Formats: sequence, C-alpha cells, structure tokens
Amino acid sequence: MGRGRSRGLALGAVAAALTAQGLPPIPDPPPFQAPTPAELMPLRPFRLDQGPGGGRVPFDWRGDKVSEVGDTWILEQGAIQAEGILLLADRIEYHLQDGLLEAEGHIRLEAPGLRLRSERLRMDWKRRSGEAWALQMDLPPSWTLRSNHVAFTTLKLWAFEGVELSPCPEEEPGWKARLTSLKVNLDGFATLWNPRIQLRGLGPIPIFYLPYALYPAQAKRTSGLLPPTLGASSSFGTQVGLSYYQVLGDTADATFSPEYFSKEGTLWGGELRWNPDPTHYGTFSGRTIHQRTLGIQRYRYALKEVWQREDGWQLTADVNQASDNMVDADFGKGLGQLGAPSFDSALYLGRNTTFGSLSLSMAEQRSFFYNNELGTPSITQGFIPSLRRRTLPQGEFRFFPVPVFGPFYLDGGLRVGRFAYLIDSYSYDIPDPTDPAKTIMVTVPPQDYGWGREDANTRLHGRLGQWGPFRADLEVMGRVTHYSNTLRNPIFDPTAGANGSAVAPAALSTISPFQVDGPSATRLVGSEHLRLSGPQVGRTFEHFTLLGYSGELKHILEPYFGFTNTSGYREAGAIPRFDAVDSAPGVNDSASGERSVELGLKQHFLGRPSGGGAFTDLARLSISTRYYATPIILNDGRYKKGWASLDTDLSVEPDERFRINFRRSSDLGPGGSDNALSLDLKSSAASRLSLAYFSTGINRFLVRQRGVQLGGIHRVWDDRLRLEFSGNYDFEMHRFASGQVALAYVEPCVAYILKLTHVALNTNLVSGGRENRVDLTLSLRGIGDLFSYRR
Repeated sequence: MGRGRSRGLALGAVAAALTAQGLPPIPDPPPFQAPTPAELMPLRPFRLDQGPGGGRVPFDWRGDKVSEVGDTWILEQGAIQAEGILLLADRIEYHLQDGLLEAEGHIRLEAPGLRLRSERLRMDWKRRSGEAWALQMDLPPSWTLRSNHVAFTTLKLWAFEGVELSPCPEEEPGWKARLTSLKVNLDGFATLWNPRIQLRGLGPIPIFYLPYALYPAQAKRTSGLLPPTLGASSSFGTQVGLSYYQVLGDTADATFSPEYFSKEGTLWGGELRWNPDPTHYGTFSGRTIHQRTLGIQRYRYALKEVWQREDGWQLTADVNQASDNMVDADFGKGLGQLGAPSFDSALYLGRNTTFGSLSLSMAEQRSFFYNNELGTPSITQGFIPSLRRRTLPQGEFRFFPVPVFGPFYLDGGLRVGRFAYLIDSYSYDIPDPTDPAKTIMVTVPPQDYGWGREDANTRLHGRLGQWGPFRADLEVMGRVTHYSNTLRNPIFDPTAGANGSAVAPAALSTISPFQVDGPSATRLVGSEHLRLSGPQVGRTFEHFTLLGYSGELKHILEPYFGFTNTSGYREAGAIPRFDAVDSAPGVNDSASGERSVELGLKQHFLGRPSGGGAFTDLARLSISTRYYATPIILNDGRYKKGWASLDTDLSVEPDERFRINFRRSSDLGPGGSDNALSLDLKSSAASRLSLAYFSTGINRFLVRQRGVQLGGIHRVWDDRLRLEFSGNYDFEMHRFASGQVALAYVEPCVAYILKLTHVALNTNLVSGGRENRVDLTLSLRGIGDLFSYRR
C-alpha cells in the first residue's frame, strides 16, 4: 500500500508534481516539516538589545554584519526566522515603517510544505505576500519547479510565469514540462496555460501539447481526473484512456479507469484500495471488455486482503479470475510482467495456539487447454478446454507434537471439507453411423462434480534407538477418510493394464478422472515406516581448487535403509485423485497398499576458505531408489511393481549469487521419468539468469509435459541498456510455447522500451490471432508509460 500512482501525460505531471497529486499512498503520510535552523546552520536565534534594529524587527536573526540606514534594517550573510518561516540570503533588507522585506543572492525560503530558492525576493512580511525572480522550488516527493517569476499571496495563491518542471535531478534533465504560465490555489485548482513535454534529445520540439488545462491543486489527496493515456496498435487501433480518482476518507480510495480502443470497444477498469490500520490492508482491481472482433466478453480481476490481528487471528485472500489466459498478454504493459500469469485463488482464516492450529481455507486452481494441443494426454488425444479444482471450503485442526513416552511424539489432525471439479463446455468428434467416412461433432455442456471429504489421522514418530554410529527412526500413522462420492467409473486398477499402464477401459472418456458422482466410501489406512541410518563416512581435502573456488573441502556420506508398509484399499481405483490425502495417504508419501524397501545415500560437501573460518554447506546430493513388493497406483495413473525409480536430488548454493538444483526420478522398469533442473545466477551488477528444465508425466490431468524455461535480465553500459527475456520451449509440441524479449535504453528519467512477444496460439483469443507482436513504449520518470504502440 506504500505505492503511489504515476502515469499519463504532461497535464498530470505538472499538476500532480506541484501539489503531490495523483494516487498517493494511504494512509496519508505525515505533513512535510521544514528543517530547523540548527539543521541548516549553527544558529541560536536572538535579538540585540542595543544596536541597529533593536527590538523593532518582528523576527529572530543572526548574520555576519548588521546595519541601519534611515528606516531600513540591513543584514548581510544572515538568516531570519519567525512563525515557522526561515529565510537565508546574502543580503536582507527590512523596511521598518511598512514591513517590506527585500532579499538578494542565494535566497533560501522554507516553511511547512515549502522549499524555495531564488536570486531575488520582495515580500510583505506581515501579509506573507510578495514576488520572487529566478526561483527553484522543491516539490515532494522528487520534483523540481523552475520559474522566471512568481507572485504569491499568503503562501496559498501562486502565479508562475515561464515554468519548467521535471522529476530529474540532473542539471539537463532527460525530459521536462514547460508552461507559459501557471496559477495555483492550493485550496482549489491549478490553471495551466500551454503545457508541453520536451525530450532532451529533441530540443525545443514538444512531443505533447495542450493549450489550456484545469486541475485540482489541493495539497492533500483530492478527488478528480487523472492524466490521460494514449496508444496505438495495429490490432486494437487507437487507444485513449481517462481515469477518475475518488478519495474515500483518510484510509481508502478508488480509481475508475476506462480505456477506449477504436477497433475493439471500451475496456472498463478500476481499482479500490483500503488500509484502515497497520495490520489490515487490501486492494481490488479488475477490467472487462466486450471485444468486437471476437464477439465475446473478456475479463480479469484480482482481490488481495491481509488482516493479521494482535490476538493471533489471520485472514489472507488472494483471488485471481480471468475469462482466458491471454488477457494479460493482450492488455499488459511495461517492461516487466514476463512469464505465465497465475489464475489460482486462495482464502485462509486461521490462528495458532499453544497446542495446535485451527484454520478454514478455500482455494481454486484453474487451467486452460485450447484445441487439444497442450500436450499428449495419457488417456486420450482430446482434452477439456478449461478445468477448475475447488476447495469449498476445508476446515482443519492440527495439534502440535506432544511427548508420550521416551523419545516418541504424537501429533495429528482433522480435516473436513468439500471439493469440486468444474469442467467447461467442450466438443469432440464421433463416427457418423450413416456414413463411416464422416464424423459428427458432439458438444458437451458445462459440468460440475462435487463431493465431501472428512479425514482424521494421528501419527507417532521418534527415535527407536541408537547404537554407536547406527540410528533407527520409526513413524506410525493411522488414518480414516470418508468420501460422500467416488468416481462414477473406477479408472485406476493395478490389475487392468500391462507394461506400466493401469488405466482401465472406462478411462477412455476425457472426463472420467473428474466424474465424482459415484457411491460413498470410507477408507481405513494404517501405515508405518522404519528407517535405519548408517555411520557417516567423510574425507577432508585440505587444498581444493575448482572453478575459482579455493579452500578446504570436506565430503560426508550417510547411507540409509527404509521399509514402508501401508495397508491397501480394495476400491482404491475409485478414489478421486484431488490431493496427497487421496493419492499418498501413508507415511513417507506412500500409496495405498504399498510395501516398499528404500535404499538411499545422503552426501554433503562442506567448505571453508583457505584462511580458516567455519564450514559452510556448499552442496547436498541425495540418491535413493525403491522396490515395491506389491503393485501400487502412481500419481499419474500408472501402476508400479518391482524396482520403481532412481531419485537424484542435487542442491548447490556456494554463495548468495549462485544456486543450482537438480532433481531426477527415473523409472527402472517400463515407463517415463520425471526431471527438474533449475539454475539461478546473479552477478554483482544486479544481472541474473534463471534456467529450468522439466519433464513429467505426474500431474492430475494425465498430460505429459516436457520443456525448458529460460529467463533473466542483463544490464550493461552503466545500466543504460537493459535486456530482459523469458522463453518456454515445449518438447511435446516441438516449438516455443511462449517467449518474450524486452530491450530498454535508459537515459536519465527516460526509457525507450522495445518488447517482442511470441505465443504459440492454440486459439485466436489474443490480439486478433497474432502469434508475434511488437510493442514500443516511451516511459518517463514520474509519469510512467507516456505512449505505447503495438504491431
């Protein structure tokens, strides 16, 4: 909530800067306090009892030289202060008869909310009115106003002539706004004549001009119109936007932001913000448009709410909804926002106590699939266009581990919730019974499948014993789960398939894994896991050098052996596969009916510099495999018996700038493998690189996914040139699913941004069906995106 709003054109820049207008942070920041004289120079204000002026000047003063000529009191290289006003100048003259004050040379005038510098000042000290020449005024938070001449009345009414305004601290700013004249009533409005914006590279040629403008000019947050936005696109046409800002008390505000596109219609948008106290804040934003070329309604909205009370209760909400997954790609702006958008939502209400935690949560995960081309599903070549998984809601109570006997602890929990699958309307082809050479398209309406689930479990865990370097740990759990509905047709059956396939014939239907409208069921599960850890074996390398690292290296190995036994359930193939409670109900992430043996080896690489010091954990490597004595159903619907997989997990993080993580799970028998590789590299110049490789068949949609993701940002030429990029290559589609490259040339306060976007469209629901787009944006500091063009 600490952010303000900066966007638009010269009209908004001039008025917003002059009066700290715009969308300021809420709640209101404390009023500006001028520095005291002690902060500016070592002053101890006093009056002379004897000498020129005596007690006739209505202010405290101090200076190098003071004199009096007739009725004129003169102070050189001095400062005066009275009633919240501080004035410093090379020469100050005060006329004792009429109260007229004149100052020259390096003038500095400060008052609450006011900082002014000039070369000449003429002021009626009693009425607080006057005029100044060759002035410079600092405006919060970072603007500077220069003017040839200003006349002011009681420090509230100002009339400027020959105005130049910019947020840039440089002597020659990257951009500036010029006005012929500016009249400001800090309790009313600002009147602007001939405002225009100029870039340093274009000299006196303006890139924006208005003959006249009127703008709210109160020094506090004020309702009113915000700066307009302009843009152009070969797909959407000319873009014009105008926003209205409404103050809703001291701790809330709202913004209404419609934008008109000449080819597509009006995009209605807005935002509501609130911050009633330091522990409670939130925002709601949204936009919607009926797109003419597509003939559909598109929307995107988001809600964020955080409320953390002092008594321990916490409420958080993060709601994201969209009509499609291309709304952000079409209507997003700026250099950033690279990567896939999130459409997940969650609501959490909970509290931690001394003995446990109590919570209530709701969630929704939505995935879009277009034209059946996202991947190659395991079950069928066709797939639904969009699926929602909902938790509606789930209450949970967990009690923290309590000692029961010896080194053993007992914990557990209770979950009660309702869940649902929501499937969008979809179509598929079937053979025409009258003509086998033809097909008939069948359209299925939207479908909703919901069920309730109650789950209770308790777990006993602890150290069974230790004999020298050998250690034994035991974990035992009991679980009971009741389902109000199960799958209409059991689709997972360890005895139905061969070569690793456990998909029953009923699973040939696209939506069979989500049709939860069968009879109720109650599942009882008992599970135990015994782990034996062997002695640690290590070796030290005193002088080790590799890839620039030099120091002492210590390698430690720790073998372990595990046995897992989880009771089976005869109707396991009919259980919905919503989360881990369904697919892995036992300890050690074990499946129903699992009896397995696990062999593993943990390794640590510890290092310290040659000069000594403490050892740090440079890298961790774990290798393990399991042997299943009985067939089990894996997360992706396949079954497994015998040697199942070889799991490798490598994590390297020698310092804060470099991190690499690699995880691979490879089937030893028939089937696929899961791989995940991530690399993060950050340089001292704030450049970074991220690389991720993934290959998986383990997901709730039974869709095989393999690909590479690459992203990062690189800064060169003293951060004047910035390159930001991201890409996603899909091995199943044999093409780049998406990619973005943004190149920005940055001058002081000005950025020229060129962004190239590629989306492998399985739908025409984006920019009129264009796969490749080019965006050119001019962004100014203090204003935001001044102008954008898309082709």
